[in-house]
Amino acid sequence: MLYPKMNKYRDLYSLNGIWNFSTVCDDYVPDKKNCNFMLMPVPASFNDLVTDRKLVDYLGKVLYETEFSVPVHANKLYRLRIGATSHKCDVFLNGKLIGKGINGYFPIDLPLTDLNEVNRLSIVIDNRLTFETFPTSEVKNGRQEQTFDFFNYTGIHRDVLIYTLPEKHIEDVTVKTVVGGDYKKVSVDVETNCDSVTYTVLDKSGNVVYSGKDKDFVIDNPILWDTDNPYLYTLSVQTECDKYDLKFGIRKVQVTNKQFLLNDKPVYFKGFGLHEDFLMSGKGKNTPLNIRTFELIKWINANSIRTSHYPYSEEIMDLADEYGVLVIDEVPAVGMAPGCFNDGKITDNTRELHKELIKQLFARDKNHPCVIMYSLANEPASNEPDSLPYFEDVFAFARKIIDLPLTMVNNKDDDICLQLVDVACLNRYYSWYTDTEDLSVIKKQLSDNVKLFYEKFNKPILLSEFGADTLEGNHTLPADIFSEEYQTDFVKEFCDTLDEFDYCIGEHVWNFSDFKTMPCIWRVRGNRKGIFTRERQPKMAAHFFRNRWKDIK
Repeated sequence: MLYPKMNKYRDLYSLNGIWNFSTVCDDYVPDKKNCNFMLMPVPASFNDLVTDRKLVDYLGKVLYETEFSVPVHANKLYRLRIGATSHKCDVFLNGKLIGKGINGYFPIDLPLTDLNEVNRLSIVIDNRLTFETFPTSEVKNGRQEQTFDFFNYTGIHRDVLIYTLPEKHIEDVTVKTVVGGDYKKVSVDVETNCDSVTYTVLDKSGNVVYSGKDKDFVIDNPILWDTDNPYLYTLSVQTECDKYDLKFGIRKVQVTNKQFLLNDKPVYFKGFGLHEDFLMSGKGKNTPLNIRTFELIKWINANSIRTSHYPYSEEIMDLADEYGVLVIDEVPAVGMAPGCFNDGKITDNTRELHKELIKQLFARDKNHPCVIMYSLANEPASNEPDSLPYFEDVFAFARKIIDLPLTMVNNKDDDICLQLVDVACLNRYYSWYTDTEDLSVIKKQLSDNVKLFYEKFNKPILLSEFGADTLEGNHTLPADIFSEEYQTDFVKEFCDTLDEFDYCIGEHVWNFSDFKTMPCIWRVRGNRKGIFTRERQPKMAAHFFRNRWKDIK
């Protein structure tokens, strides 16, 4: 699943900008231009831009529409790529259905034929969730009864691009690296209808380190990709009529029963879960924000993130490669709430969609050296008897196509599915959701829980979530909940406890920054567990982690 690029063989046009927008009925078909519209930016969510409360919380179908023209080139194939729409969508060209999107976090890539001088592109998005979508949820009495804790933003959230390909072209490129001792092998698989392929690899300085037609080759004395030195090579795949360049890194990933190893060295995960979420743009791609995010990650001495709870934009993955940030890449399997397996809400259709999204995620992100583990679900009802056969099937499918460690994030003490993972990821909130404001319980409860899971499953343990809501600027003595002092004392108690166990391989505080949630009386302007504010300014706890993580390698 190659991201569109422009070179002498390929053209690239952006349709980002101001589109026409309106709500529409369920049976709407854009057989003619819609003249009853408001203006809406793409990429962005619409929810934080409008001023009508009913529209902010609108549930149903919406229409995004624009007109475009592109230069006509003979012997060129035209394609449309929509980076992501939340959630399902139908895509129409000049009133004709040309394709569908099945999930809100994956690209939709469609052929464009019968182009006119001026063309009308219509995207009809349905933001309603069921137990046969991901995230899972259900609609009751006209409202989305969310079983996940982030706002159900709606919109075209990533770039909309038109690109061209030569008739004979490179369809896909897969780079695999093998590291063992002094042996550093690179294998490249190319899907193409071309007759001859040449491979050229350049180092960071532009020097050629390999050139030839053999797709299996060795790079002498390569520099390995690592968090301290995220070294990237450039692979150029050239045919008689097409070319595609991509960056890749050479690195080795292993898991033992106590350690996670990168290039044969133990890794301690220092970082966060986070969300694609910001003021006004919602979940829309936001390049300045993405740079700010990675600058803060490096400032705080973190080395990793989890894409909670869905795949992030390709730009974020590229930046993680460049900045040397490890990524646990998560499928959007969130919201699988208690009871959903045992009462039959999770169906065979759910499971097949789950597997399809795993396939699409790997196809999109397989060449990123930053991706060192895949997470197949967040906080499912993994203590229910029917959850085990479900996840046995899902994990077996994933292992057929993914050669990296797999995990699933747990919040159930009586879990029966973590036997399937390579790393046990635990979300725990002692002294917050339970025994609120009693910091004294953390050490014993966390210690007992960590020991329980290690003795049961013999897997390295990553504390993938822990945190306390905090209103920036709220200071109390003694420390009360929602104060910056309490958040700092809270995370310190968790971290001190983790330091006692040599099989705990890291800590991901929840959350990187405050984010919007569905409206409810226990959330004040959303989830405030961020150690940065929603505007990306540090709270006291950020300074604690910066000092702590500076000394942990």
